[in-house]
Amino acid sequence: MAADDTFTGHWFTTFGVMDLEQAGQHVHGAYHWNGVDSVIDGRVKKGKLEFTYTEPKAQGEGWFTLARPGKFTGQWRAEGDDVWRPWIGERGFDGLWDSSFGMLRLFDEGRRITGCYEGLGSATIEGRARDGRLEFRYQEPNAAGDARFTLAADGRSFEGEWKQDGTAAWQPWVGRRLSQTPGQSWLVVLEAHWQRHLLDKEYSFGDMLKAFFARVPGVQFSHRFFSNEAGLRQWCRDLMYVPDPVVVLIASHGTTAGLAVRGETIDPRALADTLRLADTVQLLHFSACLTMQDNSLMRELSRHVHFPISGYTTAVDWAASAILEFTYLDLILARGMAPADAAEQLTRLLSFAGDKGFAGSVYPAAGFRLLSPR
Repeated sequence: MAADDTFTGHWFTTFGVMDLEQAGQHVHGAYHWNGVDSVIDGRVKKGKLEFTYTEPKAQGEGWFTLARPGKFTGQWRAEGDDVWRPWIGERGFDGLWDSSFGMLRLFDEGRRITGCYEGLGSATIEGRARDGRLEFRYQEPNAAGDARFTLAADGRSFEGEWKQDGTAAWQPWVGRRLSQTPGQSWLVVLEAHWQRHLLDKEYSFGDMLKAFFARVPGVQFSHRFFSNEAGLRQWCRDLMYVPDPVVVLIASHGTTAGLAVRGETIDPRALADTLRLADTVQLLHFSACLTMQDNSLMRELSRHVHFPISGYTTAVDWAASAILEFTYLDLILARGMAPADAAEQLTRLLSFAGDKGFAGSVYPAAGFRLLSPR
């Protein structure tokens, strides 16, 4: 078994630095978080590491799977707790870097490394790595060339250089790893402009959510507006440069064909090529009418991403959607629930969330749906 196919390695994870050693199917190791060393021990079954962890004042269980050679995804829960929470890790060149040319996201697929950065516009990287050295080609909007990085022994930084095609001089390119902040997550709201002209009153669903989640420690908030597909795609691309877990809410008018924005219909499938690179996204929720009615659109999008997608099959009432989404997001961001568990509890707490309301209800059934990734 190749080293890239095992859990052996030096990992940067949700809960600090972790060193694992795999011998056959047995995995043993330790992680250092908040100044404390803790132990992890488990076995690999059909590619899934099932483990127990022991901290000085707590213990529990969890599981990891290799999403690719440079990354694992998984969940954990404390002993006596029913709620599972995310635990992810990266090794080698895989991860998010603050570099000489801005934020740089690298995907370590073994010997092959791909990546993206935004220094002088959207740019890409493709190369091969061996023994801590990466040699690659870069492609920017108006330039291309060769480059090479050498990973520091502790995996926290790299030193390198680049040379544009047609030139002889090598120039420095350095970077430092951006790790997750334990206990921190993001709510990112991408919102279309509701106002149709200057005389319309100002209102924003994102502003309401910002005020509500200001009370929750560890939840960071980002709010951006879009007026067409190009703007939405750019904000979705930027999601790949967030190091912490992200919940994304897209707020707009909607139809069975997609998002309705200033006379333009945005097919959600058009977002697949950018969202598939958003490694830390935990959920994408469409706060828009009817977008889940034609399941073929969302199912096609879900085939390209690693996170669940939720929304409504009906022309959901504005106030009803606000009540549902404040509850749904609170279960995830404040109560620590996985999106699937939060979705299940939402339909039990609020009967009008599902396909059937009750007689005399002022809120019609919303037809809430959640699609799990394939």
